[in-house]
Amino acid sequence: MRRDVLGGLAAIVVAAATNDGRVHVASDTVRFASDAAYVRAWADAGHPLRAGGAFHMGGALHMFGPIDVGCRVEIDQLGLSEHGRTPTISWVFADGRRLRVDPLNAEKESAHFAARPALCEYAPRGGGEKPGVALLMVANSPAYLFRLWPPFLNKLLYAADAGLRPFLWLGELPEALEHPTNPECLNSKTVALRDLPKGARRLRSFYDHRAGAGDDRDVARVSNHYVKMPAALAALAAPGVSGLYYVDLDAVTAWPWTVDPGLLSEHRNGFSDVTFQYGYDINVPAAENANILRWKVHGSRFYVRDTPKGRAFFSDWFANRCTFKDQYSLWHTILEFAAKEGCVDYRGEIYSEFRYRDAKHVKPQLAAERFPEALVLDCARVDKHCPRWSFANVGGEKCALLPPNVVDQIYHHTIPSGGSGTFHLTIRGADFVVENACFATGFMNRSKCLYVDDMDAYLAKLGLPGRDRVRHPWGG
Repeated sequence: MRRDVLGGLAAIVVAAATNDGRVHVASDTVRFASDAAYVRAWADAGHPLRAGGAFHMGGALHMFGPIDVGCRVEIDQLGLSEHGRTPTISWVFADGRRLRVDPLNAEKESAHFAARPALCEYAPRGGGEKPGVALLMVANSPAYLFRLWPPFLNKLLYAADAGLRPFLWLGELPEALEHPTNPECLNSKTVALRDLPKGARRLRSFYDHRAGAGDDRDVARVSNHYVKMPAALAALAAPGVSGLYYVDLDAVTAWPWTVDPGLLSEHRNGFSDVTFQYGYDINVPAAENANILRWKVHGSRFYVRDTPKGRAFFSDWFANRCTFKDQYSLWHTILEFAAKEGCVDYRGEIYSEFRYRDAKHVKPQLAAERFPEALVLDCARVDKHCPRWSFANVGGEKCALLPPNVVDQIYHHTIPSGGSGTFHLTIRGADFVVENACFATGFMNRSKCLYVDDMDAYLAKLGLPGRDRVRHPWGG
């Protein structure tokens, strides 16, 4: 054990490094004593307690270089159809620097965030105590942020009403981290068979940031899916943050909204260190969901508490990075977590026995027949082998079949084929593309998509014209 007082940070940490570079820590929750200490630690790539503890993503966190935190984003102009103005956002950094960006200079300013990522928060006018629960969003560049400008603003409004503290990460995955280092990944079936899912690398606007810089046949190469891990660690380290929810940037809530009283139940219950949504069919009796494999989740939304186990999970997820999709490494990391808690006898079977596309479609029956001790992770097994396991724990003492609420009111679904997926505008003589979004049609019908094909109706459905202009002035 060592006691550190480093740059205003007081911590008690017990750490042991493993052979694969990951760090397992038993510790009190480590907090920065001041905003200034937080800013200094994240601006220093080599700071030993940069992530609020000894979690360095398998030694990779220092390779990001300086990261700006303790900064804020200000919406200067909503733009779009409102008064014909240009969408504009400013980053105000801790040292007083201000960077003002609009769609016309977005590409130019992308270089700034590629070299030095930033995790900044939005605060509505009016002051008051900051919430202790964050809402995290990520983008790789200003250009990508403007493409999803209306959904981004929608989440700022909803977060303010829901008692969430919104943070935006803007930055790239460094080129030095685009290749996995985990031997289990490098020896996985997906990598060994060079099995890249068809069309996986078509989303160069975000996930593949350096168009033309890499070899699309390089199956092992990872993508910007993985920036959410350092972003989560940076947000958890912010003074006053005790937990966070993450949603993809294109998720939205339909206006007008009444905030679900159970929206933050995962945080308030205190049963879970980490929560992802597993596949649950609300249209069948609960008992028919009893054999759900709890590692079969998506990485598009999650909850993490600021605890040693919560932070270690995200550190390990990044250390396990493997191939374009982050789900492959996510499933592996969940099962590793379950094995540490005594739930399963998992020895890397996701990587060693399945390609990504095959693991994605594993059914409970196949898991029970071929890998009953490694892959069968349902409520019965949790209650028998690892009761009160702190992963997506809705029931507390006893595993519950009902799915967790991971800010479900912020909805995401893909615009159906043939639908109006984008709006095309001209701003000061330049082309500007904005993504459309799906709105939920009710909790019992969450597989459906309601969307509009008119820009004014779209903005109204997002609540942007009807916002509280005292708290969110945004240029008038």
